[in-house]
Amino acid sequence: MTNLFITTHTMPSASMGEDNPLPDLQKNADTHVNIQIDESAVSPEESRYMGWGRVNGALPYTLRDGYDRDKKPREWKAAVLQNDFLKATFLPELGGRLWSLIDRVTGRELLHRNPVFQPCNLAIRNAWISGGVEWNVGVIGHTPFTVDPLFAESLTMDDGTPVLRMYQYERIRHLVYRIEALLPENSRQLLVQITVDNAGDSDTAVYWWSNIAVDEREDIRILVPACRAYRYGYGGKLTKVPVPRLDAMDASRPMSIPQSMDFFFDIEDGRRRFIAALDADGYGLFQTSTDVLRGRKLFVWGMGAGGRNWQSFLSKPGSAYVEIQAGLARTQLEHIPMKGGSRYQWTEAYGALRADSASIHDEDWHSAVSCAEAALEASLPRTSLETWERTISIQLEGRHGELFHMGDGWGALEQRLCGSAFRGMGLRFPDHSAGSAEREWLTLLTDGALPCADPLALPGGYQVNDRWMTLLKASIVSGKGDHWYANFHMGVMYAYRNQVADALQAFERSIAQARSPWALRCVAVLLFQSDEKEKAADLMLEAVMMKQQRHLALEALRILSEAGRYADIERVAAALPEPIQKLGRLKTILADALLELGRLTEAERLLLGDFEMADVREGEVKLTDLWFKLCDLKGVSHEENPPPKHLDFRMR
Repeated sequence: MTNLFITTHTMPSASMGEDNPLPDLQKNADTHVNIQIDESAVSPEESRYMGWGRVNGALPYTLRDGYDRDKKPREWKAAVLQNDFLKATFLPELGGRLWSLIDRVTGRELLHRNPVFQPCNLAIRNAWISGGVEWNVGVIGHTPFTVDPLFAESLTMDDGTPVLRMYQYERIRHLVYRIEALLPENSRQLLVQITVDNAGDSDTAVYWWSNIAVDEREDIRILVPACRAYRYGYGGKLTKVPVPRLDAMDASRPMSIPQSMDFFFDIEDGRRRFIAALDADGYGLFQTSTDVLRGRKLFVWGMGAGGRNWQSFLSKPGSAYVEIQAGLARTQLEHIPMKGGSRYQWTEAYGALRADSASIHDEDWHSAVSCAEAALEASLPRTSLETWERTISIQLEGRHGELFHMGDGWGALEQRLCGSAFRGMGLRFPDHSAGSAEREWLTLLTDGALPCADPLALPGGYQVNDRWMTLLKASIVSGKGDHWYANFHMGVMYAYRNQVADALQAFERSIAQARSPWALRCVAVLLFQSDEKEKAADLMLEAVMMKQQRHLALEALRILSEAGRYADIERVAAALPEPIQKLGRLKTILADALLELGRLTEAERLLLGDFEMADVREGEVKLTDLWFKLCDLKGVSHEENPPPKHLDFRMR
């Protein structure tokens, strides 16, 4: 018998803190967005959509960078699907992530289950966590909901099989997506059907990758039906290489790969799409899908000092993992086109696979892959998965159950704005899901004007699409909503579109109506991007003096540093509240200023003291650069003075 029940999962958890109230005018981008392509190895047809569909940062979402590293026990809502063979635990508060998949026959965990909740700076909205299976939708750079809630409801198939449905409205691409998981009574596989719908009539771009973490171990081999892969190592170009063997490296054995690296496997059309991670006994996790989900990938942190440091930074020592992934496109450099009103739908299956260990670890790659494929076909025939996809689609479309967890209110707001033109596909976005940020924009919709906020109060949420811009502009032109807060938001909308002159005009109008640190900051950022660093620094100084807020202070210090205003950095930092002074990001900027001022002993003491930069960015080398800068100024060798482990996050 299969059960679906709601419980809690307790783990040591860092606090998410306060969201960043500053609109993302810095165009916070994923590491994969600007990868160069080796045109001698990757054909024009293969690279057709690489780089296409890029977005201007995280807007309309806010950045989630207020987290810390002080972990305390916390209960998370968990939805558990269980039969005699498997136990699957989902966390609807964390993007619906499949956190654990236990083979009840052997008692073994099939996924890498992170023992802690520790966000780090690896996503387009900054905060990201490792472990389990993450459902990535919308844009390159991890899902906007990786640490955010989804709507969740329980419903049933015709035969009474319970189904967990989780869903959300994705604001950048105007998509509605759902994850429907079920565990039929006698099934040894967890079935997960994914449906992504374009909520409007306009064409858009779409992105999806299911990111699956498995334990990193010496005996693990990755099996996938491909002989070539698109490879990317940090600092190089995306190229195409044979797999698994490449010089001394074996892409099927993750711990043989020296540095952080991506392999996007090139599976031939017609082949069954699957990926598996099997141990010395030929046992482990497999993932397969219907053919719409075409891509498969391996990601490793590598054996270098930085990669090892990242592993423990995201969790704790001894909790290393690799990722096997499945996506709509060949690689994660691509968005793919999506027509207005259209749909992408596929079904994935997860479970334990057992195959002949000698064949699985045979040096003959074709023999090893064929063995895994045959074992998968015996366990779950390809035609059976295709049949399940049709059955699930027919039975669940338009069906509702009990809504037991609430997402945010932006979907409800968009539904109110668009009316019948919003294709919610029958999913429920209740009006009462709206919070204070959504209610501001609801007031614009119902009353014809945004409410005018206190200039020192933190701004609410943002909107940047054309539908809301038209409403906001009309409210300003009419005079009904012509105030500092409306013009501030209008400036954000223009800046998002790279209409810099219009954005500056709107921000300056806002400042003339009421001087706020938020509009001053936005003008400063745009001036800084135009290389007017001194003016930008002056405005940031004024803004941070008006409001000593964490994110505003860090941005002010960064711009002061870029402008070479090192004495100002020390003065501003000393005047900030103690909790802000303790931030690792502030200490990094201050250490650099001290080095520039020739105060090497103080800078070294700062770097070697109680120092931890919670928001160090994937691929960021600022900390090691500071260490080597210190070495150069002291006149000592880099080789004889390697950076301390807590400063070394180099990916290569």
